[in-house]
Amino acid sequence: MRETIARYRDLLVAHLGVLEEEIRLSEARYREREGDFRYVTLENVAIIERQLNDVTHLKAKFEKMDIEQFDTIEGFKEFVLAGLQELYDSRAILRSGIRVVMECVRGI
Repeated sequence: MRETIARYRDLLVAHLGVLEEEIRLSEARYREREGDFRYVTLENVAIIERQLNDVTHLKAKFEKMDIEQFDTIEGFKEFVLAGLQELYDSRAILRSGIRVVMECVRGI
């Protein structure tokens, strides 16, 4: 069971890595389009950077997660979904990416 949970955790971390890259790409595109010198642009870039920080933090948390605490896939899934739901609720602009990861976890 631990090996199965570890594989699901690794898959989740990979999905969060993809989400990180999508956020970085969005930021680069935004900077190209808007430039770096307007106040609103800097404010929007700060929002994007907070989102990236949240995803990076969550990814690191799941990478370091002690899977020994879980006896079943369901327990692991509930724990992960709670963390994703917290991120989903706190960052409206990031919801589509988190929703994709949540569906992946629900499909476990």
